[in-house]
Amino acid sequence: MKNDELKKQYDHITSLYDMAEELAATVESKQVKNPEDQLMLVEPLLNAVADAAEVLGEEYINILEDKSHHKSAKSRIEKALRKIFTALENYHQRVKELSEGVGMALKNIADPIAEKIYTQAEKIMLIFMRMINLSLERIMRKHELEEFKRLNEKSLNLLPQHGHLA
Repeated sequence: MKNDELKKQYDHITSLYDMAEELAATVESKQVKNPEDQLMLVEPLLNAVADAAEVLGEEYINILEDKSHHKSAKSRIEKALRKIFTALENYHQRVKELSEGVGMALKNIADPIAEKIYTQAEKIMLIFMRMINLSLERIMRKHELEEFKRLNEKSLNLLPQHGHLA
C-alpha cells in the first residue's frame, strides 16, 4: 500500500479526535441553555471517542510496523470500536430520556456530530477489516451489524475473511 493511502487511513482514525473536540464545543455553544446539562450529556461519548481514537491510532501504527502484532491488536481494536458504538447508543438513550421528561422529541446540538462519529467508526472498522480479521459480532449490536452489512455489502464481499457476513 502506498504511503499516501496509509496516511489517509490514519487520518480517518485520528479524525475522531476532531469529532470529540466538536462534541466539547457544543457545551459552550450559544444554542445551549444549560452548559452543565450539555456536558453531562456529551461527556461520556466525548471520553469514549477520545480513548478509542488513541487505541485505534496506536494499533494501526503497531500493525503496520509489526505484522505479527495482528493477534494482540485484534481484541484492543474490537474493544475500542465497541466502546464507540456503546457510547453512541448510551448517548441516544440519554437524549431519548430527556425527551420523555419534557413530553416531546428533542434534538440535541450534538446529534449531527454523533452521526458523524457513527459513520466514521464504520469507516475505521472497514480499514481494520482490510488488515486483520475482526469479529463484528463483538463490536456491534445485532441491529447495527445488520445495517452495516446491508450498507457495506460490496466492501465486505471483497474481504475473504468476512465474505460470509454479507
